[in-house]
Amino acid sequence: MLLPISWQSAADIALLNHLALAVCREGKGNSYLMNELVKTVYTTYYLQRSGFGDASLELYRQAEAGLEDALAQANLKQIWTLDPEAASSLEEVLALYDRQLVSAPAWMFVEARERLDLFIASPEHSPFSGKT
Repeated sequence: MLLPISWQSAADIALLNHLALAVCREGKGNSYLMNELVKTVYTTYYLQRSGFGDASLELYRQAEAGLEDALAQANLKQIWTLDPEAASSLEEVLALYDRQLVSAPAWMFVEARERLDLFIASPEHSPFSGKT
């Protein structure tokens, strides 16, 4: 578990994320793809908090806000799309996540997902609340 996840697993995960972004950017997304992007933003943040990354908190907040706007629009119009600014923020987050996939030990992904599960079960609106 001290090693990164396998190259094939990392490639599969990265492909899913980048395809989700591409499809949502084109207005052809769905709730599953949007939720995968949300989970990826939070997982990337948790991995960064463990020492793998140096993106600004503002980048995470922009990505989160863009996804929240997209989800709100999807609820109103049934169109699952991302605006260009949100897509740009997500591209940066996904680029960092790609680097984390090949560098962070596998156990850190397990730990990050556990932290994500705890957040989902909490009453908190965002894992970035109150952070500076």
